Amino acid sequence: MDYVEGLNLSIAYIEDHLLDEIDYGRAAQIAGMSKSTYQRFFLLIANMTLDEYIRKRKLQYAVRELMDTEQKVIDIAMKYGYHSAAAFSRAVRIYTGNTPNGVRKEGSSAYFPRLHFKLRIEEGEMMMNETGIVKIEEHRNEKVVCFTVDCVDPENEAWGQMSEWCKKNVPDRTARRYIGVAPSGHHPQDEGHQNASEHVRHPYKAMMYLIGDECGQKEFCGLQVEDAPSGLFLVNNVTLNQFNENNELDIALSMMKASEAFVEFMKNTGEYEFDCQAGLFYEEHIFSERWFQNGGVPDGFRMWVPIIKK
Repeated sequence: MDYVEGLNLSIAYIEDHLLDEIDYGRAAQIAGMSKSTYQRFFLLIANMTLDEYIRKRKLQYAVRELMDTEQKVIDIAMKYGYHSAAAFSRAVRIYTGNTPNGVRKEGSSAYFPRLHFKLRIEEGEMMMNETGIVKIEEHRNEKVVCFTVDCVDPENEAWGQMSEWCKKNVPDRTARRYIGVAPSGHHPQDEGHQNASEHVRHPYKAMMYLIGDECGQKEFCGLQVEDAPSGLFLVNNVTLNQFNENNELDIALSMMKASEAFVEFMKNTGEYEFDCQAGLFYEEHIFSERWFQNGGVPDGFRMWVPIIKK
């Protein structure tokens, strides 16, 4: 079962239990996600919270019963979880623009359909409903400055050096694009995934993109100007939703989870394939001024994977 099918099965579960106390944990389990991930993903794709979706679906059924049955308004209100006629009346007025009695007399065109998740490929972007999940970016002839280290906990070291340098030299630092790469991988050869907190030694390169006339220089603020990664890339946002056995945020594992969307993209298009010769993925870090001043987890991540056109 793929995750789109799982999401649609979770919606079927919600529909079947609209008159019951819906177990959000069960809905998430059916979708193959944790409860918190499911609720965040729902908000991203549906542009509303799970609570709001359920409330509107209940109102859709309630309004239909107002128009199609002779049940008392208070009985319909209680059936759909409203504890007073006044609360139900307010909700119906917001939803339809009319009172329950007005809906019963005049009808209503208000309609809130059941949600259905679907994937499609459109102009090189994988969409789930109307939300972009994965897109193709092309990068050519761009320049960066780099901090390259080979040590224990190199990500923190490289980005720490980048932060200090930026605060001294780059006034528009939050408007820049930053990517990092572990050219030999994040773990010693033949070893499985380890959280960064386990302090694994490996090389790492942190890069800041240059803009405008900066790209034509050999040096920028004391650093050598280098070529940026070039070619076609699949890019998606990384949701930080994976934790280790100590309940600590595991950024690397979150990125591994995000890569599932790339596989789904390739299954749905025959035009591209992974560039196995390049063999690397890049981590775009999104930094606010808060991060530059205080450090910690960046404000967001995107993942880049090299691809080639068949």
